Amino acid sequence: MKLLQRTTLYYLLYSLFIFGIGTILFYIFIKIILLDGIDEAIHQEKVQLVANLNYEKIGEGLQPSKDVLIMPAEEVDVEKDKYKTIPIYDSLSKESVDYRQLTSYHKNGANWYKVTIRQPLAEAESLLNSILPVEIGLFLILLGGVLLMNRFILAKIWQPFYVLLDKLKKYNLETTKVIPYESTDIIEFRDLNINVEKMTERIYKDFLTQKEFNENSSHEMQTPLAIIKNKLELIIQSKNLTEQEMIHIQSIFSAVKRLTLLNKGLLLLSKIENRQFTQKENVNLGELLQSIFNHLEEQINDKNISTEIEIKSKDTLLTNRVLIEGLLNNLISNSIKHNIQNGRIMAELTDKHFIITNTGTALNFPADEMFERFRKDSAVENSVGLGLSIVKKICDFLDYKIIYIHQDGLHTLVINF
Repeated sequence: MKLLQRTTLYYLLYSLFIFGIGTILFYIFIKIILLDGIDEAIHQEKVQLVANLNYEKIGEGLQPSKDVLIMPAEEVDVEKDKYKTIPIYDSLSKESVDYRQLTSYHKNGANWYKVTIRQPLAEAESLLNSILPVEIGLFLILLGGVLLMNRFILAKIWQPFYVLLDKLKKYNLETTKVIPYESTDIIEFRDLNINVEKMTERIYKDFLTQKEFNENSSHEMQTPLAIIKNKLELIIQSKNLTEQEMIHIQSIFSAVKRLTLLNKGLLLLSKIENRQFTQKENVNLGELLQSIFNHLEEQINDKNISTEIEIKSKDTLLTNRVLIEGLLNNLISNSIKHNIQNGRIMAELTDKHFIITNTGTALNFPADEMFERFRKDSAVENSVGLGLSIVKKICDFLDYKIIYIHQDGLHTLVINF
């Protein structure tokens, strides 16, 4: 739920509560005021009636009007004036009608009389019934107007925030570099804009520094490693080496090769995290997949692995060529490296996914750790433990979903494009 919607919802609930309670209390107060007015009118009528009766002889069952009744009473029944609302059946309308009734006792000479005065509440109820719809209507109009005003005002007040939020969503170090400060008369948003500008400046400087370090380290480390590798190859070709010296040199050669792979893997991970692969082009994955299998044919043959490649996709995929090639190459290399002798590799490519399945021993660590850096099967000596980490990083960067399944002794990785 958006900020404005949540704010409006809370305001709406609060307004409904306040206005709802207010409407009920207003209705009750109006009713009390009307009843007080009627009671006062009945009281004045009683006072006038009693004053007139003091000069008249009161007969038994005297009823000056249909709403006034005077009856003899015993002294023991005398009590204070009592007001109450009673329903009386009206034979003409054939329904009960509410009356406000005053019961009072009056002494005339030596005798007590019970005076009952009634007044119909029809007019008061009619007035109340007419007030309530008007009040509810005014309440709804007021509430709607307030909500519209509130929404308009909030939208205007929060506009600098949403402008900044939109810029942050689109922020890209390759294109935007720094989000500039935009002036606003709201102090909090002005501080926010200033700090976002400072923060993006620092991010961009750090990005340039790290990018420069990666580029330099790539060159500075790869070059000596290549020199060492070449020199070792020359030494290996020497005819004067003893068997023990050959073993040592071979060990150094393997270590240099491993260090070279490790350096390349870490540099690739760093470049992916720095989002240095933003260019996209249409790539024919079928041709790319087949070329990778052809390139790795020697390793496949070394383990006598049988392959089943099913390419159902004829369309190209808009993606980064370097990353998608690295993704497929790592998956296929991994399926060879961790396979068993005389094992199998099954690969399926469609427009929606790439699935690769291989035989191999079960993992000796939890499956949810297989994408962590340097997490590898200790039995595989030539693995640096970065292949699947790179695969996961590439999937995250390209917004692909990767799923691992182990079933019936087969390891399956599914990449949904």
